[in-house]
Amino acid sequence: MTPALLTAVDATSHVHLIVGSNPLAGARCSRAIEVGANPILIAPEDSTLHYGLVKRIEAGEVKWIQRTFEDEDLTTLGRAEVDGVVDAVYVTAGGKHTS
Repeated sequence: MTPALLTAVDATSHVHLIVGSNPLAGARCSRAIEVGANPILIAPEDSTLHYGLVKRIEAGEVKWIQRTFEDEDLTTLGRAEVDGVVDAVYVTAGGKHTS
């Protein structure tokens, strides 16, 4: 088995794209904020958001794009310094929808 490589990355001002609305998405957003990144959540408008996510969105700590993920999000939502490419992507599954 190949050993894992541990790295330390300064994520200050990086854009972390989180896809989904479940508790794991909430945890990813919280961790992104802790390391100084700017989390962007993509989840449909009819998603049932985890209460932690709602608090972070209301506080302005998380930007919520209310729609489904699109491939272009990877190259348009990031920082200008890296030509719009997001720095990290976290896909969570199992989000609930009201429809």
